Amino acid sequence: MILALCLALPASLSASGRNGGFAMGGIQSPKGVGFCAEFAHDTESFGAFSLTADLLDIISGVSSSPGVKLTYHYNLIGKSWNDGKFTLYAGPGLAAGYVRNLGNHFGFMGGLSGDAGLRVRCLHSILLSLEFQADFGLHCKKLPDLSLYRAGYMHSYYPHLRIQYAF
Repeated sequence: MILALCLALPASLSASGRNGGFAMGGIQSPKGVGFCAEFAHDTESFGAFSLTADLLDIISGVSSSPGVKLTYHYNLIGKSWNDGKFTLYAGPGLAAGYVRNLGNHFGFMGGLSGDAGLRVRCLHSILLSLEFQADFGLHCKKLPDLSLYRAGYMHSYYPHLRIQYAF
């Protein structure tokens, strides 16, 4: 996924002739904090990467060390108002990481992901997005022991706040 981000960056920077072709910033949620970037594919879709520290078990007091998760979503713009100032979007994606699964031991996680959100453009270059994300995948704490990644869908009601600067 990091290789895909590196390959997509030059194309997204060249496509950023219109404001909002590429954006970078931070993501905050009760599930974790981290960095995010998005790039416009066209006027009706954009790709969004996020690299977050998985803090769900730390906030609840179960653990003292965070996990790490990388996600990519291909979002489709469903509705846009006020010349793009307000945008509703949703899309499928992929998730992978080294995380805990609701208090269990650390393990590798991989699977499908989905998100939906509302984005507001402020001050011409600031993007504020409130979104909800669910991950449906498998968690492996050691090799024949595979289980569903329950933390990915059981806590999908926690909102994510993205604050980004559009180049």
